Amino acid sequence: MNTDALLALPNICGSAEVELAHTQMRRHRACRIQRCAWKRVAYYTLVRHGRIAPPKLSPRERARLRGIDFPIDTSDRPLPEGTPELRTLHQVLDGLAQLALPPTSPGNGGER
Repeated sequence: MNTDALLALPNICGSAEVELAHTQMRRHRACRIQRCAWKRVAYYTLVRHGRIAPPKLSPRERARLRGIDFPIDTSDRPLPEGTPELRTLHQVLDGLAQLALPPTSPGNGGER
């Protein structure tokens, strides 16, 4: 028998589930949701019960809107050989953004 199994009886009310989720969120405050199963389950339980709403923007998008540089952590993994420079990627993204504009938009020159 697996001693690590967590069993929940079907007659436990939703309030108990929500309170347990709040407790787990507090207990795992320093954990990242991508790496901690307890925090992930607690988070999605609170979302399902309408206690919290997931953010509509990613952390990178929120930082950009606030004018904050979003750190890029490449210390533990080297870039693959032949990876283009960051400047090149920015130029590609700017070009794609221009293509997404309607033909009459300012900044697009009205040309198409």
